[in-house]
Amino acid sequence: MSSKDGQQPSSPDATAPPTVAPVSDVPPGARVHHFDELSERTQRALAAASPAGRLDIDPTASRLSRGDIVVFTDYVRVQ
Repeated sequence: MSSKDGQQPSSPDATAPPTVAPVSDVPPGARVHHFDELSERTQRALAAASPAGRLDIDPTASRLSRGDIVVFTDYVRVQ
């Protein structure tokens, strides 16, 4: 599956911290979460994501999974 934004889906190391990246389209079948439906802790982590996109959350304690899309002002993919 490719993306209109030119980013190829990746298979990051499952032990690496998740990252977020802007996307311009939502792939069919992607799980989509609206920012305001996420826990406050996850909202803070998304808002404070580093410029490199590093997301400071424990993936086992979050509703987010790699490949999920979060909708706020822009769409971002959790990688």
